Amino acid sequence: MESLFQLFENQPSLSSLSQIVLDLLILGLLAAVFLARRRRISKKDGEVVDSFQKIIEETATISRDFELNLQQRQNMIQQVTAGLDQRIMEAQKMCDRLEQSMRQMVQLNTDMEAKSTAAGNARTRSSDQQKIVLLAQKGLSASDIAKNLKKPLGEVELILNLQRISP
Repeated sequence: MESLFQLFENQPSLSSLSQIVLDLLILGLLAAVFLARRRRISKKDGEVVDSFQKIIEETATISRDFELNLQQRQNMIQQVTAGLDQRIMEAQKMCDRLEQSMRQMVQLNTDMEAKSTAAGNARTRSSDQQKIVLLAQKGLSASDIAKNLKKPLGEVELILNLQRISP
């Protein structure tokens, strides 16, 4: 209390005291208005707060369900991705095997063509040899046979000599 009196000693006491009383009165009125309003609002707001709480609970439930669903979908995507990766690896292995098979087929075709060409050349030689022998049997000389067949004279003579030696 003394501190209040000391505070008021420096100022006119009546005006200071009235100012404090008025300030306290205003604060009291504000508190009364606030409390009255709070009571009126709280009854109305109780329903609003309850509805907000229900909305928040429903939102939390939906959020949990959504998160669960999202996690399940993420797991499914990972499984599908793993399956696709495995199939890609299998397809790559198949492609490698097919390429290897194609190389083998090309090599076989090349080998067969070479054998076919060799067999064709052998048949051609055999055919040329038969022609030389036939022409010789008809009485043509080795030089005439060479000219007719456009073969070297030495080759024609060799074939004729081999024909005479063979039984």
